[in-house]
Amino acid sequence: MQSQRKGSYIWLGVVLVLICVMFASSTIGGVIGFTLARNWGGSTANESPAAMPGISVEPVSNVDGSGTTQQTLSVTEQSASVDTVSSALPAVVTVLTQSGFGGGSGSGFFISQEGHVVTNNHVVEGSRTIMIVYAKGGTAEATIVGLAPEFDLAVLKVDGPVPGVLAWGDASELPLGGSVIAIGSALGQYQNSVTSGVLSGYNRQLAGMGGLLQTDAAINQGNSGGPLLNLAGQVIGINTMVARGQGDAEGLGFAIPSNTARNVVANLMETGEARHPFLGIQYQALNPQLATEGGLNITEGALIESVLNNTPADRASLQGGDVIVALNGRSVDDRHPLVSLLLEHVAGETVTLDVLRNGQVFQTQLTLGERA
Repeated sequence: MQSQRKGSYIWLGVVLVLICVMFASSTIGGVIGFTLARNWGGSTANESPAAMPGISVEPVSNVDGSGTTQQTLSVTEQSASVDTVSSALPAVVTVLTQSGFGGGSGSGFFISQEGHVVTNNHVVEGSRTIMIVYAKGGTAEATIVGLAPEFDLAVLKVDGPVPGVLAWGDASELPLGGSVIAIGSALGQYQNSVTSGVLSGYNRQLAGMGGLLQTDAAINQGNSGGPLLNLAGQVIGINTMVARGQGDAEGLGFAIPSNTARNVVANLMETGEARHPFLGIQYQALNPQLATEGGLNITEGALIESVLNNTPADRASLQGGDVIVALNGRSVDDRHPLVSLLLEHVAGETVTLDVLRNGQVFQTQLTLGERA
């Protein structure tokens, strides 16, 4: 009987020892695992986890009052878009016109504290009266300061307080695929319409205009003259047209680049006319296909097709087949088309051209003329 009891006590002792060992092992393992996890993550218990690219992570208090914290994710590009629209919107206006043929509408934006408004020439050309509608309500009468039909640009003037002004950006700095935002009055009735997309192409040709930006941001009738913005809220283009009726084409919007518009607008504000410089050539933007056909060893530049008599180009002895590859040391390419580079200068100014002829590059100087 005593041996049976003694055996029971021994087995009970063994079980108790095993339980203690298991408890100690689990405790030690937990401590080690917690320590390794802290060291592996490279953060303390109070630090936020590393954010994914393009996403910010912010701790916020739990609304249930439990004392714990939750993590909220904020997509930074979306936040930038919201901030851009919020800051730019007060400067954007709807442009209403009346003429002998009825009424029309478009968009525009303030470019100065003196009340100058930029829009498209085709929005206001031939108008008898022009009214602008402010983004946050109210109207004012506008007068025309100057028109530049060749560039489809116009500057208006409004008296009274200016709710906001937009700044020019550099269209050539935005990479293909870069985010853009268009603001305007779609169809003339959906004021303050905001669409977004990407920069799809540089130096496009459409309806007799060259050097245009292409975007897939939705541009509709009534958006003409409104700003195309980068995420810094700067104007990189002025929305002007969209390609329609070309098969199943979608997302083909076009804007006048800021590098062109800025100089034209400055001329209109200063003199009431765009004194754009004149070379006296007919040319095409060089591309790989034209380069192959012409046996050229470069694929970018301005390929001269013909030279007009008694013009600056003629006096500088330029000829058909020449390729202008740089103006004052700046390369002529998709991001910097010749028309944009020329518009950084005024009539009467002397510039230096780098020209490719028969496989050799030479420099020549000429004095820019003024288009009659």
